[in-house]
Order: sequence, then structure tokens, then C-alpha cells
Amino acid sequence: MKKLFIALLSIFLFSFFMPISAKDVVWYSGRGNVEYRVCNKPSPVVKIALGMFSSDMKAVTGHHAHSVGKAPVEIFQLDMLTNKEMKELDKRKISYTDIITRQDAFTISINQGKIVIVGSNGRGTAYGILELSRLAGVSPWIYWGDVVPEKKQHLALPDNYFTRQYPSVAYRGIFINDEDWSSRVWAQKIEGKHAKKGEMGPRFYKHVFELLLRLRANTIWPAMHEGTTAFFKVKGNREVADSCDIFVGSSHCEPMLRNNVGEWDEKKRGPFNFITNKHNVVNYWAERLHETAGMDALYTLGMRGIHDGSMQGVKTKEEKLRGLQAVIDEQRKMLHKTFGKSMKNIPQVFVPYKEVLEIYEDGLKVPDDVTLMWCDDNYGYLTRLSDDESHSPFRRRTAET
Repeated sequence: MKKLFIALLSIFLFSFFMPISAKDVVWYSGRGNVEYRVCNKPSPVVKIALGMFSSDMKAVTGHHAHSVGKAPVEIFQLDMLTNKEMKELDKRKISYTDIITRQDAFTISINQGKIVIVGSNGRGTAYGILELSRLAGVSPWIYWGDVVPEKKQHLALPDNYFTRQYPSVAYRGIFINDEDWSSRVWAQKIEGKHAKKGEMGPRFYKHVFELLLRLRANTIWPAMHEGTTAFFKVKGNREVADSCDIFVGSSHCEPMLRNNVGEWDEKKRGPFNFITNKHNVVNYWAERLHETAGMDALYTLGMRGIHDGSMQGVKTKEEKLRGLQAVIDEQRKMLHKTFGKSMKNIPQVFVPYKEVLEIYEDGLKVPDDVTLMWCDDNYGYLTRLSDDESHSPFRRRTAET
């Protein structure tokens, strides 16, 4: 009897001191639709993320998600909130101060029995929405990899759930390269019969940008090989990039967002030579700067040949250094004149690839507010890593491709 009493007492004490399991906050119970409430006027990228989320919920539950007045999921985009809406966050003690000054940040928390997504900006809010898709079992590769999610009759988070996420790298993305026999062929098919030869248009890039949002990326270097129509020459490409809040940049041989292979017309403009044909080269760059005013863009500085070749008009080591320095100085003058902003607020990148690295190491002056993108040697080995000098406070705004 004494042994039985001790055993029962042990079970009671063990149960008493065990941590109480968190109560689940259910956002889908097996009936009806997943419902959410957007607590402000959303930016275009948030609307796109909500469309993706709705399709994701259709794949998981069999029903699209819908926006309603009262819902178990609430979404706030901080940079679009009114004073009244900010006061609502404060009144409900919803945490946001630790992300409000960060780019592309979000939190997901539980407040008053609701799942609350707070994003610092449009991209951050979109990432938070798509994180909820991921928690429901949706892979970022649902489209590109044909990854079919498992059907579920119950979706919930514990009532103590909290996550805060933000990037450590400012520009995160991909370069669509060597597209000739792969993505360009497929892009032509999905663009339809009205697409012109060589065009990789908005239908293709919308799928790419949606993948970037799922992977929490924000930057694209578009396809640029010979035979591919330049990104900005295809109607709708800029608009879909804007709607998805994607920074458009360009590769090491495409300064100032210009695809020289497809856009430089030597018969009309003369040689692509800054030394002997500066006026036409500068006007060529200026056209694109005016065209891209107001969009998220990452401007590549410097100059190489038309396509993956050395800069024209310079031969000796001294000429190469002097010529490239003159190019960068002129490009920064153009950026400041066109946009009228502090240079540190204009995203710029310098890519010391191949022979350009030698010029950089010979004393090229690249201002601290320009991102340095180190490259490999085409055999998988990085040719340079940042040292203390190249890792200044400005340079901590790095790039990944």
C-alpha cells in the first residue's frame, strides 16, 4: 500500500511540475476558408504575396484564403500604417520597435488569440505572409520544383509562438545567365504566341520574382546573352519587377543597367569607347537612368567591353587605372545629377571581375558607399575577400548572387 501511495504521489508531482503545453491558436479547423485581415492599405508586393498565400491554402486545405473584417490572421505593414493603426499596435502591445528601422523585416506573434504578422516594409510583410505558407507545409519550390504540399485539415500555432526575422545581407538574388538553351526556350513557351523571338517577358519574370519572394530574396540580374531581348526593352518587365518590389541590377559588363549586347548600336552611336566616344557613351547611360528613376535599382559601376571583354581605349596599366577611374567618377556624377540624392542612398555595386580586379588592386578608388562584390576565378575559387579597409560601415551593405 505504501509503495502504491509513493508511486501515485510521484506521478502527481511529476505532472504538477511539468510545463503546461501551449494552447494552439487555430487558423484552419477543417471547414470553410482560411481567413485573414489586412490592417492597412497594402503595397503591391503585399497584394501579390496574399494572392500566393491564397493559392497555397487552396493547395493545402482545398479552399482559397479570403480577406474578411475579423480573422484569426492579422497583417500589418508598418510603413503604410496611419497614426490610428499605429496606436492600435501600441494599445495591444504588439511588438514592432525592433524591426521598424530594418529593411525587409517581419515578426509573427500571437496576440489576443490571433496570429499577427508585422512587416517593416512591403517586402518584409510579404516575407511574413509567405512564412505562414511555409509553416503550413508549402515549399518555396511549389511551382519551380513541382513540390506538392501535404493536404491538411488542421492548421495552428502554439499561443506562445514568436519569430523575428530580418536579413543580414542587403541585396540577395540571382543572375539569370547562360539562358540560351534553357530558360529562354521555356520563357518563349509560357509568354505565348505573341512573344517576339528572344523575349523573356513578364510572365516568365513573374514566376521568377515569386520564387525570390518565397526565398526572401530581393534582387535580379536579368538574362543578357546575345539573342535575348534586353530586359527593359520588353513591355511589362519593369512593371512586374516594381509590383514584386524587386531590385533590378546588371552584371559586371552591363554598367548603369545597360545590356550592351542587345542595346549598344555601333552604327548609330560609334564604338563603345569611353576614351574616344565619351559623349555618346554618357548619353547612352543617361537614357537608362532617366528611364529607371523611381524604381528599385542597383546600379553597376565601372566599364568593360561590350560582352565579357576588356575596356576599350586603354592598353597600359596606367591607362587602365586612369580610364576606369574616370568612368566611375563620371557615373557617380550622373547618378547624383539625375536623382538628386545623397550617394549613400543610391544603391551601387562595383564588380572587380577578371582583369578589373588587377585595376582595383593597382589603386582604383571606389567610394565607401559602393557595394563591393567579390568574384570567383571561374574555377570556384574566390579571388579576394574583404579586409578591414573594404569592410567599412558603408560596405557592410553587401551583396549576394
